[in-house]
Amino acid sequence: MELKWIEDFLCLSQYGSFVKAAKSRCVTQPAFSRRIKALEEWVGVPLINRETYPSTFTKAGTCFLKHAANLKKEIEEARKGTQEVALNKLNTLTFHTQHALSEYVVNKMSTDNPDIFENLLIHVIADNLHNSAMNFLDKKSSYLVGLSFKTPRLELPSPNIQSAVIGAESLIPIVGIDNNGDAFYQDNAGDIVPLLSYPSDAFLAQVIETNNAMSQASCEFQTVYINSISNSLKSMALSGRGVAWLPLGLVKDEIKSGKLKIFSKKIKPIDAKIKIFSFPTEDPTPDKVMLWEKLTSIKL
Repeated sequence: MELKWIEDFLCLSQYGSFVKAAKSRCVTQPAFSRRIKALEEWVGVPLINRETYPSTFTKAGTCFLKHAANLKKEIEEARKGTQEVALNKLNTLTFHTQHALSEYVVNKMSTDNPDIFENLLIHVIADNLHNSAMNFLDKKSSYLVGLSFKTPRLELPSPNIQSAVIGAESLIPIVGIDNNGDAFYQDNAGDIVPLLSYPSDAFLAQVIETNNAMSQASCEFQTVYINSISNSLKSMALSGRGVAWLPLGLVKDEIKSGKLKIFSKKIKPIDAKIKIFSFPTEDPTPDKVMLWEKLTSIKL
């Protein structure tokens, strides 16, 4: 059982609509429905009566709803208590971030700015963007680092959240280079090029689709591999298995060393901003205010 299933169920009880609840949870309606179905399989009985419109809770669903909020609270308290023991209650900076950014952004933040992070324990929690944002909203005492594109933008539903731009990024199509120094694949009309893709409901997949990135190529793409982890797509591209859209910061070293190259100059990079988010502290001590000022002064 996953905590997000409970959160989905509570959200569905609030909105009474799969479509509205899915939108609130920042996922597609089919993905939201699959997660509700997974919860029902875990509980062992149907919770939703899908023969009515709009859908309603079954008797079992109404019963489970009485326990769901407490169950969510108990899980969160158990997780928090366990983490405090594991981290020895040190001064900890927790960053929720996408898998792609956890590979290099937070590392670069701490390496380039040692004075900011001195005597602090850095705790990076990498997940997809949706889960990272939801965990950040639940915690209220941590930070969120994410990519915000012109379309779609990274927006959070609370007016109390403060944010700052700490860098720039772009999503680009990359291809591996063979031992002769030639790209494994070329962007030629009539060619069918293997595509290393994100799942269709992943944030970066939606960015690529929204910006019509693949349609700018002369070739045709055929998906041969799907993985939500950007570093896995990079490894496959290095091995010559296909073309992948990846953040420039993740592949900059490989491009510089001649192991990867931009697949096609016909395809425009999809520019983004790297943003950091935080809730204003309820205890605005000088140290906490200064920490936020230092974090927002970082330029990647």
